Amino acid sequence: MRCDRRPLAVLAAVTKGLFILWAVPGQGGRPLPPPTLQQIQALVRHMAEDAQELFTFYEEDQHLAINHICRTSRSPEWLRGSVMGPGGLRDLRGTMARMAQALQDITRHQRDLNPPGAEILHRLASTHLKVRGLLSNLEGLFPAPSSRPGHRPPPGPTAPTKVFRQKLEGCRILWSYARFLAKLSAQLEARNCRECREKRRWHRGSRLPARS
Repeated sequence: MRCDRRPLAVLAAVTKGLFILWAVPGQGGRPLPPPTLQQIQALVRHMAEDAQELFTFYEEDQHLAINHICRTSRSPEWLRGSVMGPGGLRDLRGTMARMAQALQDITRHQRDLNPPGAEILHRLASTHLKVRGLLSNLEGLFPAPSSRPGHRPPPGPTAPTKVFRQKLEGCRILWSYARFLAKLSAQLEARNCRECREKRRWHRGSRLPARS
């Protein structure tokens, strides 16, 4: 059961605020304040739901639902293991950067298979925007020295024999990504619950009358 019992409308408003934070630069050259951990938690929860919806749609749209062949336990190395490493949220930047690149690759492949404006392209673009947004917010929380990311050249033309393999690989990445975010959301929620309990204990202790 979730510790945070705020109405869903409040969480939606928080998440909407983060969407604005991603898109709008600091006014008058002033940097925007970094997001709070509660805002990051709300954002990750929203992204976990979005990731599951994208995977479900992709699996059906690409006719890969038979025998659940996408739902592999062998995730890519960068989506394996502990979700929250020793560096906590700071470690997420590398994972989200890899996911942003993976979504670009999946989108590039799907553009060869679908007309412009196809629903799958719209959903992939929306998810990519959210991943880039989380990256932006993590950079706000944990500023790092500016560095130029290495340029990754686009892949060459895909041979017809590789189409199914690319569909399957994209589907498995989306499945692993959805599982990763579900775990991350649960861990952030558990941490938030612990912090809430500690704050309540501290407040109760501070209100106790002093003994004579």
